[in-house]
Amino acid sequence: MEVIPLATVRLTDIGSRDGLLRGEAGAYRWEARLARGPVSYGLNPRTLYKGGGRVARLVLYRQVGETACTRKVAAFDGGWQFGRKAYLALLARIVAFLEEGPA
Repeated sequence: MEVIPLATVRLTDIGSRDGLLRGEAGAYRWEARLARGPVSYGLNPRTLYKGGGRVARLVLYRQVGETACTRKVAAFDGGWQFGRKAYLALLARIVAFLEEGPA
């Protein structure tokens, strides 16, 4: 299992569509879609499962090798598609940042 160092979660871009945010956390990049308030299909900030949060979509990317290419390593869109367990600590920090901070 890969050890993910704790990194500062930063907001790098507010997308052109309402509620779309992009950011970085160490060597990882993320993209999220926020609802105006808690929704039933949103990511719960305490459990990191579907139900009662503002984060409707979250994708975590990692750079591949020395190239500029990135690869999806975790994805939530109404439910976890993959990557939740492997990146749990980092995802929890990003969700907390999104629930408290921007917008």
